[in-house]
Amino acid sequence: MTTPILDRRAHTHRAGVSRVANPGDTVLSAEHEMGGRSIMAKEANAKIQHYVPQYYLRGFVNEKRQLYVVDRPRKKFFRVPTNKVGGEQHFNLVTIPGINPFGMEEALSDLESKVAPVLEQVKGRHSLGDENDRNAILNLVAAVTLRNPKQREAIGEMYNEVAQAQFAQGLATKEGYEPFLATMKAEGRQALPYEEMREMFAKQPELFKVTPSHNFHIMVEASLHEHLVQLYEGRRWQVIVAGEDTGGFVTSDHPVCLRWADVEDHGDLSPGFAVPGTEVIFPLSPRLALRGRFDGEENLVQLSKDEVATINSLLISNAHNQVYARDALFSYMRAPGTPIASGATLDQDETFLTGGKSNKEVKIIGLRSK
Repeated sequence: MTTPILDRRAHTHRAGVSRVANPGDTVLSAEHEMGGRSIMAKEANAKIQHYVPQYYLRGFVNEKRQLYVVDRPRKKFFRVPTNKVGGEQHFNLVTIPGINPFGMEEALSDLESKVAPVLEQVKGRHSLGDENDRNAILNLVAAVTLRNPKQREAIGEMYNEVAQAQFAQGLATKEGYEPFLATMKAEGRQALPYEEMREMFAKQPELFKVTPSHNFHIMVEASLHEHLVQLYEGRRWQVIVAGEDTGGFVTSDHPVCLRWADVEDHGDLSPGFAVPGTEVIFPLSPRLALRGRFDGEENLVQLSKDEVATINSLLISNAHNQVYARDALFSYMRAPGTPIASGATLDQDETFLTGGKSNKEVKIIGLRSK
């Protein structure tokens, strides 16, 4: 069976619906020709590759085409153009021999050409429109859900947890360790005796940490993209509108917020993108946001200042390192029962500044069903 990452065909799940192709479909399917140029030379000059698309962020700029940025690690705010945030050097660079190293970046650029005009139309009419436009927007939401440092960190920690469990299983008995010793001997390498290796693993597990490669992350993101789009298509999307006097919605370097819709404490059970009873919130502009659930109505809802501040609190809590807004006039809730706070104070808010937790301290969000 052909996997999504290698399948070059466009998906046509519904008759008459022109679907946006998965950016990962063609990236790893053909050899790359550099025309005599050095890949390393081109790589050295690669621009910053954005995991939060610039065409999306431009919907949040002010009249000077700048974003108001609140940076948690640096505990400060500043204003910059969209090309200065939401990206890292070589974030989408593929380093597999025979594969176009810039294929993913080029595929995302192609996605932009299809999604960007639809995004402007949706913002103008306050509606997702027909199935074609809906599919384009949900491809954008899927792309920013999967491709960001926070999600890669979570995937990396899960990857390491699996590896650690395998190490522990291999060291559970001396007999289980013997195949490893035999392999090392066959390769002409030495390994510690069983007792010493087991003691080292117990006392210094950090020495056995396994980190997935950059290519692994890109492969995972590409293979999950279409699946996530289909999960999003199964939700009913409400367009929520921030009133003129609310200060508007914010966004961030991790703008897709998944949470339990009933706001109850579910203990160790984390929300999943395929799990009933969850909702996804995604801001489209300072004025508009989407809220997707598996039940409910698809309608247009006007929010009060308090309601917008509540949504902003969720979006701010979901940020990785930076919050983006048109200006400092947005509002957010510090805590239940407390007065609404001004965006101008966010860079001094201790709850926000200390809110950056490692994924070991928070529930990891997975692509899973029940």
